[in-house]
Order: sequence, then structure tokens, then C-alpha cells
Amino acid sequence: MKKSVKIIIGVIVVVAIIAGIIIAVNFSSKNSNGKTSLPEISSSEDLHALVEKIYEPVTLGELMIQTIDVDLTDANSVKSFTGLEDGSNFEYLSVSEPLIGSIPYSLVIGKVKEGTNANEIAKQMSESIDQRKWICVTANNLYATSSGEYVFLVMGGQAGTEIAKSAYDSFKNIAQTIGKEYEKSIPDDEIPEDPEGTPVFQVPTEQ
Repeated sequence: MKKSVKIIIGVIVVVAIIAGIIIAVNFSSKNSNGKTSLPEISSSEDLHALVEKIYEPVTLGELMIQTIDVDLTDANSVKSFTGLEDGSNFEYLSVSEPLIGSIPYSLVIGKVKEGTNANEIAKQMSESIDQRKWICVTANNLYATSSGEYVFLVMGGQAGTEIAKSAYDSFKNIAQTIGKEYEKSIPDDEIPEDPEGTPVFQVPTEQ
């Protein structure tokens, strides 16, 4: 075989390999959120129903929880509940927190827009959210992951930690297939003392 023919064949092989890699990467990107057993969400009401389903096996005790929609156009609300700078990557986003009380607990669940990597959003939330946003109390433990196009984060402290872990396990059980998991824990001895007279955080009531 002539040297020129070998070179041409070699170039063709290299081009084919590169094309294959590009196709594989694009396919992976489009399907990065994978499959999920979670129900299809097409409204905020569907998202609230999913939250109720997540709570079915969870013992809430005396903790009174309200689930509300997060205004995706309100950057401050999005930041408070997710740690993200804005809600541009979400179609729907809901938060479930105590109406009022000293138990730090927050569950956030959202459906991301098509083409958005849900697990990357879960990672960003776990890294950015303020676990001491209530000021007077801290959510010691945080759990976050994704399933399909859905993002899930829950955190709690004191009695809320047990509830948070139960809710997280319930979400994973319903979803069946999940992405990478992210967990954070703040030891009690690393939590600063509460300032005197700090007001208790209260979830805004839906109008």
C-alpha cells in the first residue's frame, strides 16, 4: 500500500473517531438528566402534590409546614430559598418550611428547563445556600440531589435533621434513579452563639 493511501486512511480514521466523540458528548449532554420515576410535573399544583407524596412516610410531629411557590422573578426570594442568583433555570420551584418556629428546616424542589443540567443545579444549591439563613438557628445537615429534570434539596437542624433525612430518603425512594448526591454537615461546636433578641424566621403566607 502506498504511503499516501495510508495517510488518507489514517486521516479518515482520526476524523471518524473525533466525530464519534462529538456525537457521544452531545448525546450525553442532551440526556444528562437521565430517567426518573417521578410523576410528570406540568404545574405548580403538580409540584405541591409531589411534596405531599414525599411527606407521606415522614413523621412531622408538631412541625407545621407550608409549601409555597417561589417567585422565579424575585431574585431575593430565589437566593434565600436556593442560594442561586436567579430562577432563570427553573420552570417551577417550590419550598416547604415551617410556618413559624425555632426548628430550622427547609425542603426545596424544582423542575428545571429543558437543556439544563439538573444535577449541576443541585450541586450549586448545596454549595451556595445559607444554612443559617434563619439567623437565630442553623440547619446542621443538608442533602441534595437530582432525578431526571428535577432538583431536590432539604436541610434541617435539631429535630429538623431527622425530618430532613426522612424526606430525602422518601424522595430517593420515589425517584428510584438519582444523580450524584451532595451532603453537608456543620458540627454544633462550629455554630456561633445566637444573638439575643433575634426574630424567628417566618415563611411568607401565600396571598
